[in-house]
Amino acid sequence: MRSVLVIGGSSESETRLPRHRVALAARRRAYNREYMRAWRSDPRHRARERVTRERSYYERKLRDALRERRPFTNDAGMPVCGLCGKLPPVAEILRLRICDHARGGYVPIRLPYCGQC
Repeated sequence: MRSVLVIGGSSESETRLPRHRVALAARRRAYNREYMRAWRSDPRHRARERVTRERSYYERKLRDALRERRPFTNDAGMPVCGLCGKLPPVAEILRLRICDHARGGYVPIRLPYCGQC
């Protein structure tokens, strides 16, 4: 009979792996870790990683800046409070915004409000 290692808690969906597969996975992780240490120690690879990281950073920054987003929504497009920007709105409130062209200097605007902030 093979020995079995139980990974996880006491839930019904616990994962059972034979010990030889656990040992194989541990050896593979150790090999991969050592390989990447050696790979990263090469100055050419390190420079290439730096260039790739910087390029990815600026591409992501540009993509996020060009993405159209409706006001008072989070990253998932769900409506959020106009004051805190975190909680879902439950009502709309009226606020005054400064405007140089309006009579009296203010324009009323409606903001979604969560009721807590």
